[in-house]
Amino acid sequence: MVGFGVGLVVVGLVLVYNYGLTSLFHSPLFGEYNLSDPLTIEVSSRAVVTDDVELLGWNTMPEFVSPPDDVRVEGVAAGSDSLFMGIAPADAVAGYLDGVVRDEITDWDSFQDDITEVVYTRNEGATDPAAPGTEGFWVASVSGSGEQTLDWTIESGEWALVIMNADGSPGVSADVRFGVATLSGLFPIGLASLVVGLVALIGGGRLVSSLPSRRDETPRWTLWGRSVLPTTVEGRVAVLCAMLVFFPFTTGTMFGAPIFLFLAVRKGDRGLLLVLPLLVSIIPIALIGFLVWGVLGG
Repeated sequence: MVGFGVGLVVVGLVLVYNYGLTSLFHSPLFGEYNLSDPLTIEVSSRAVVTDDVELLGWNTMPEFVSPPDDVRVEGVAAGSDSLFMGIAPADAVAGYLDGVVRDEITDWDSFQDDITEVVYTRNEGATDPAAPGTEGFWVASVSGSGEQTLDWTIESGEWALVIMNADGSPGVSADVRFGVATLSGLFPIGLASLVVGLVALIGGGRLVSSLPSRRDETPRWTLWGRSVLPTTVEGRVAVLCAMLVFFPFTTGTMFGAPIFLFLAVRKGDRGLLLVLPLLVSIIPIALIGFLVWGVLGG
């Protein structure tokens, strides 16, 4: 019964966090587009170019969701300069910028909502380009001072995004955000997962905490001669251990340590199976101690 209750709690946490809260956070409830944090672009060349459509379609939506083809690029130039952003066939962009000094985004990485470690490759040149707004090959473009918003639906083919000063002058400085449109279907998925997950959490918690205490038994584990986890509270400790899985789910680390700790205690193991989780996950174990202390009234 304890194992079943703990299983319900873990399933509830997965549904609440991985599907419920994550889906709701990326639904239209929190915005029309799922955008990155601002990426600061500051180069001395005349243009920044990328043909990486994956960067244009940057998103942090749940892995079980296929990102939409509707992308958005938001940018604002530093100071009072006018910013140009445009998307065009890659070969047309290559011809337009042939012989023009430019920086190409050749590699990038992201962490949560932040695009990090952007790598630029400099292409030297001495040609002065025409003002980008005068060209007719753009499939989508915006230009002006203040915040500019470029919306585009990805099509098949080779495409490139160009970011320049509106007059084509050197020294591009702007804050840019990339993202995709949010999906309306994520709202019902998130709401349903949240409701089912909460029911599983409450049901599993009540199932475990309602088990009768075995006050006639002695503690299975002592630390320095002092009882730490008596069998009379193993059910509550199991629930707390399972609840702590919520934090590792957000980081991808220390996932199983609290569960292993509980299983080791249940078996009466005082050896390596107890020591390793304590060493690997000292922070979660400390949190367990505080939670147990609080639940049991100190």
